[in-house]
Amino acid sequence: MALNLFRSSLLITNNRQLIITLINIRTHFTKTPSHHTKAKWRPFRRAKILDIDLPDFDKDRKLRSYTLQEQREFLKREGIPPVRSTEYKPLYIDASTEAFEAYVPPEGDGKATLMSKDRLNQFYTSLKKNLATRKHSSTIRKYEPDFEPLLFADIAQQRYIDAHQALMDRDEERLIQLVTPGSLAQMSRGLRYKTLHWKWVEEIEPSYVVAIKSGEILKGMTMAQITVRMHSKQICTIYDRFGRLMFGNETLPKDVLEYIVFERVLTLSYSQWRVHSKILPSWLPPSDPLLYTFEKPNIKYIDEDIPTDPIEDEKKREHIAKEQDTTTKTIPAPNELKTPIPTLSDISQPNKKRTIGYT
Repeated sequence: MALNLFRSSLLITNNRQLIITLINIRTHFTKTPSHHTKAKWRPFRRAKILDIDLPDFDKDRKLRSYTLQEQREFLKREGIPPVRSTEYKPLYIDASTEAFEAYVPPEGDGKATLMSKDRLNQFYTSLKKNLATRKHSSTIRKYEPDFEPLLFADIAQQRYIDAHQALMDRDEERLIQLVTPGSLAQMSRGLRYKTLHWKWVEEIEPSYVVAIKSGEILKGMTMAQITVRMHSKQICTIYDRFGRLMFGNETLPKDVLEYIVFERVLTLSYSQWRVHSKILPSWLPPSDPLLYTFEKPNIKYIDEDIPTDPIEDEKKREHIAKEQDTTTKTIPAPNELKTPIPTLSDISQPNKKRTIGYT
């Protein structure tokens, strides 16, 4: 340290001479020079230092030691919602898992003419179910006063066309509005790396409603399902990711007979009729299989004259010779066997009986 004597004074008080020496001790540790003397840099210097509250790692242990009332007071003071013993997750149901009393299509439907015996039987059975259909129709009219089964068939047919168009365009937002979540999973299954081309050509017969069902799934939640029969000509083709045709024909339309189930939650005012499922009868013939593309294997035939490498052939011969040596070495010699090989004299001698016990 450097001592600098810069001032001294002499004071005389009460006949006493006091010498007071003021010493200024200055070192380079007492004061740090400021490099930012301008006032405009003060906010930036202030921003360098942040006052943060360190987390209290002992808070959980303290909370466990508190009583239930003390825990509530502490959480309320900290602004934290209280932790409940059971968590109730919100449940939103906007569709059912399966059809209510699914309609059973008659065998041979779509092949019989309007005045044939089979078609008259179908018309007679539909008259029997007309009473139940009227009952469920009145339930739907409580929530939808303008509902008419004859007019609904055209609306359902248009929604069916829009759903397949959205599936072809991969418009998920539009699909959610037209189909239920379960139907969305079934329609889009296996189409991730494939290209779908679908087209509604014309209707062979007018679409009409064959069954109407309604029921209360939960308390205060009523659903309705309508089965619509559609007989039309459609074009459906599926291409794989290489652009090869897997299913269908681009130019040849096919006759398609379908029973589509539409569903709506009646108690929800903003719900819409959506495609729920498709009824597949047991007598339905199997569809055409998909044509998959495989990589052609590179097969080498034995008869081909393939040039061989003499060095590799020599290595293979040495490897085969080593394997033969190891197999011969593993077979023990006759004198090393635990049970010696019997000789001719041993075989000719009769078996000697051995007595057991006292002689």
